[in-house]
Amino acid sequence: MNREIPELARLSGMRELIRTFLEGNGNGIITSAEARNLGCSPEVVRGMVRSKELVRVARGVYVSAARLNPPGGRSAGDDAFALADRRHLLLLDALLRTYGPKVAASHQSAVLAWGLPAASSSLDRRHLVHTARGRTARRHDDFTIHTCELDGVITEHEGRRLVIPPLAVVSQALQVGLVDAVASMDAAVVRELTTLQEIAEMLERMRHTPLLGLARRAFGLADGLSESPGETRLRLVIIQLGLRFRAQHWIRTETGTFYRVDFYLPELGVVLEYDGREKYLRPENRLNRTGVEAAQNSAAGRKALMAEKSREDDLRIDGFGVGRVTASGLRPEQVSRIITKAGQQAQPRALHRKAEPPAWARR
Repeated sequence: MNREIPELARLSGMRELIRTFLEGNGNGIITSAEARNLGCSPEVVRGMVRSKELVRVARGVYVSAARLNPPGGRSAGDDAFALADRRHLLLLDALLRTYGPKVAASHQSAVLAWGLPAASSSLDRRHLVHTARGRTARRHDDFTIHTCELDGVITEHEGRRLVIPPLAVVSQALQVGLVDAVASMDAAVVRELTTLQEIAEMLERMRHTPLLGLARRAFGLADGLSESPGETRLRLVIIQLGLRFRAQHWIRTETGTFYRVDFYLPELGVVLEYDGREKYLRPENRLNRTGVEAAQNSAAGRKALMAEKSREDDLRIDGFGVGRVTASGLRPEQVSRIITKAGQQAQPRALHRKAEPPAWARR
């Protein structure tokens, strides 16, 4: 029994070394080679897998179970996408560490790594590309390594090897639906990661790629103006309804106040706004809203709501009908009802108003 005590202490010390590495330089990931360099035996790593401290994600690669599935994460319904995003990137980083410079993130994995919106339904699979030509595509249980025959499309961003933004959004369009493809293209342009011209050039470079039709359709609908995926979806619904509109339209009210509205329907005198609840939260607090953070968000949210209410009142006084669409109301029939109701409030002086941006926005 006395001999067992030092051995237990030695194993406990190894586990603590691994935990410290995961929280530090490992960023939640450890390989078998890294564990050996720490002086930790394979038996210790396997024991931590059995005790569910580590999750094996590829041969010789493990991630922290606490980071992959944070406590309470499953109950945070409104943050489900943020959690899926984190898990996807954690597992992506594990794969990038496994394969080294032979691969780079691509498709929706690269889209996420660039901080762009990706289809939530596509986050279960990681996507990589070979960084050298002439390789064979490989499909594994939960990730795919694609081929890439284009030059000059691999770069680095925040420590990750990945494809450049125009290739990321075009490649994602081959995997997801039309609406999600348009949303990522819009976001990439709004955030100045690429331009519509660069996306057009990438489509031309990929002209022989199978199934490129959806990407071309998405590009035809992208305008690079929508500031959120919700706005993109609303714009596509307005197009589906066959209504004329102007996106990100500047209005100067009779009091001299300038407002930039999401959508202006000139033939109806209607202003249509997308109401994304996320904009009332500080970005860094969207995942864990507790204690002081919750109070800060509550105060910031109240202030933002008051500003929105004042803005709407000004626009209505100026004769506009104002409609507000939420994420749960993005069906064509619901949007149509909102537009009809707002149109009943509009006055003739709100029709066909030309854009009147402030001086600083004209430069």
